[in-house]
Amino acid sequence: MNTFTTFGTGPRKVLVLPGLFGARPLEPMLAMADGDACQYVVMDYRGYGASRALPGLCHLREVVIDTIRLLDYLGWTHAHVLGHSMGALAAQMLAVAAPRRIRSIVSLAGLSAQGASRDPAHRRLMSEAAHDLSKRGAIIDNGTGKRHGAAQVRQLAEATWHAMKPEAFAAYAADAAATDIHREVDGSAVPFHAIVGAHDPAASEKAARETSLRWYRDSSLTVLADAGHYPSIETPLQAITAIESFLRQAESAAREKEKLAA
Repeated sequence: MNTFTTFGTGPRKVLVLPGLFGARPLEPMLAMADGDACQYVVMDYRGYGASRALPGLCHLREVVIDTIRLLDYLGWTHAHVLGHSMGALAAQMLAVAAPRRIRSIVSLAGLSAQGASRDPAHRRLMSEAAHDLSKRGAIIDNGTGKRHGAAQVRQLAEATWHAMKPEAFAAYAADAAATDIHREVDGSAVPFHAIVGAHDPAASEKAARETSLRWYRDSSLTVLADAGHYPSIETPLQAITAIESFLRQAESAAREKEKLAA
């Protein structure tokens, strides 16, 4: 059973799937969450966090299976899913696998359903970052638009260094680049909200408009002017405000549909 961390006790249930650097970057944002309205559960992937010793293949389909087991364990028949970066791809895979259980998807600087870049240089950098702290720092620096100081980039890289097994990091990165489910999500009715940082070179507004916002019939977008790929650290208050504003609307719409169907 995967371990998890809970923020809040509210009636609105939100499953959180972290990015490749794990749950640590999400903590500043979740510390500001409305715990009376929402309950956020952050799952540790196999090889990550307190699930570091849990054996597994460390690919995203395994994440989906583990997530469904966690939903069952929590007793959540329905949930919203918040995914950061790679976690947004896993969230979309979950919605394909269990569409009736997912009320909405929030993609925070998230990968589209086409997965991560297949560029050989990018894939090599991601593989090397599993064992090389400087390469991990380079990923963070690039993802934030090279706007932050070397000390801040190094601190974030160091904070994630012991959060996962290197081989797990490398395996998830490789699988994210090998995964493409955009045909499965094209035309999906699951409410989808993309939150992107204006300084994110990859998960950009342009990329979201050309992919996810075209594929999901009920989609919307928030652009955070002062953020890059890590809004939960760069602009935590703005990020959680955008998330919870969307969740309120999505929950209300879901309950209205349930009333009409009853």
